[in-house]
Amino acid sequence: MSSVALLALALAPGTALGHSELVSSSPANGALLEEPPAEVGGDYSEAVDPGRSSMELRGPDGSVIATGGVPAGGPATSMAIVSLPALAPGVYEVRWTTVTPDDGGVERGTFSFTVAPAGGTPSATPVAATPAPVATPGPAPAPGVATGDLALPLVLLAVLGVGAAWLLLRRR
Repeated sequence: MSSVALLALALAPGTALGHSELVSSSPANGALLEEPPAEVGGDYSEAVDPGRSSMELRGPDGSVIATGGVPAGGPATSMAIVSLPALAPGVYEVRWTTVTPDDGGVERGTFSFTVAPAGGTPSATPVAATPAPVATPGPAPAPGVATGDLALPLVLLAVLGVGAAWLLLRRR
């Protein structure tokens, strides 16, 4: 096997592994809202597995106050929390986890928004209005998902190691 073939083998699977990342959110990350939103949602870069992908809204105290996912009949590239309770003024965080159906790729992240008190300054300092959503690592949402993400790179490393050893021994 030539070194060019080994290089092609090493690079090809990397392009096939995709993760569904947040493209946009509603409300926008860091938004300061005069009224609570009717719903919270996100659009993602590729389809997500509705059974293993999720979204949760956390209140100013950090507790989970609502959850959601891919809406029934909605596009597989969106998730939403449609049944929101009354939201008091404060900073809210939305945590999301996506799992792609084709390769089980896991991506996690957060975005936040602030509900301002009526006619006044927010009780908590709002997050800056322009930062991009941040992916945050965490435990796998389903058994076996993290292992699958690690198996392919380990196999590729082993194949590359064996190929390199073979090339070195062949040159002697």
